[in-house]
Amino acid sequence: MTKHRAFEPVVIIFCAILLVFIGLVEVWSASNYFFFQHFNNPNFLLKRDLIYIVVSIFVAYFFYRLNIEKLRQTIPFLISLAIVFLIMLHLGFGENIRGAQRWINFGLFSFEPTEFARFAFLLYLADFIDRKYEHLNKLDVILPFFLLFSFVALLIISQPDIGGAFLFGTVVFLVLYAFGLRMKYIIIILILGTILFSFTFLAHPERLQRVLSFVGNHSLPYQVHQGFVALAGGGFFGRGIGSGSFKSLFLPDAYNDFIIASIGEDLGFLGVSLVILLLFMFVYSIFSIANKVDNYFEKAFILGVAFVFSVQILINLSSVFHLIPTKGTVLPLVSYGGSSLVVNAMLIGATLSIAKKL
Repeated sequence: MTKHRAFEPVVIIFCAILLVFIGLVEVWSASNYFFFQHFNNPNFLLKRDLIYIVVSIFVAYFFYRLNIEKLRQTIPFLISLAIVFLIMLHLGFGENIRGAQRWINFGLFSFEPTEFARFAFLLYLADFIDRKYEHLNKLDVILPFFLLFSFVALLIISQPDIGGAFLFGTVVFLVLYAFGLRMKYIIIILILGTILFSFTFLAHPERLQRVLSFVGNHSLPYQVHQGFVALAGGGFFGRGIGSGSFKSLFLPDAYNDFIIASIGEDLGFLGVSLVILLLFMFVYSIFSIANKVDNYFEKAFILGVAFVFSVQILINLSSVFHLIPTKGTVLPLVSYGGSSLVVNAMLIGATLSIAKKL
């Protein structure tokens, strides 16, 4: 009997290509006026984004060709390297942007260690579940994991990067829950998370003020308001690529966190719906692969990848539509951001590598 090839990898590649292309066009559309006015170079971000895309293609192909077991052997090195990079942010190597030290500047490019740490910890989490699945609910087994998890989360949240820490913790919680972690340990995770977030709010009261403002203030923050204006201005069909001027003049981070508003102005409700549909198909296909894989390590890793993308998408869209306070979380594969795109390419490549065996 002929074995049919899994359809999910084709859907993942198709959606990823379209999303990256739409993102590239919208990054240019949202940034060209600003960079022309200030640097006389309207294509500045377009050129940089093209470089990141080319690098990401090679990275995705490398991880696609890499045997997952060989990648698994590098986990101790990868998790150690991730921790070293995160510690470097707190030792003066971090580049301070908008009051947060989330990037290390290497001259030609800046690197965001939190993105890489997410990839490394996903591998570590999957390896831990595979090795300890039968004893996952024993305290002497889960406690060392909790300690490492808390340490990494502390390094992320103290940058401060509340959105990144929330995404990191939520993904770990969801994967462990999916593999049967008892409720008492889940409560411990929630308590640890609450403590970490409380200390962050005490150290950075402006972050707490943003949350309190969201809860108690009935007026929209400036960025959210401008995002809604851009979305409304696009109507059903949009103003046309490059024709929506409002986002370029009045919307901060139109090519980054609020790129869906940029898409709304240029491509209208239809464009926004297309992007959301592509994101849904993309994530659904990853979940489908996770459901078909039998190996615990591979299943846990792909499930983690699916949760990383889905939670990140929900945080970004919820921020833009004012369902939660703004978090500074990018829209995967669409927003401008080199570190995010390259790490996403690593996740996609490794996922497709596992899917080859289906």
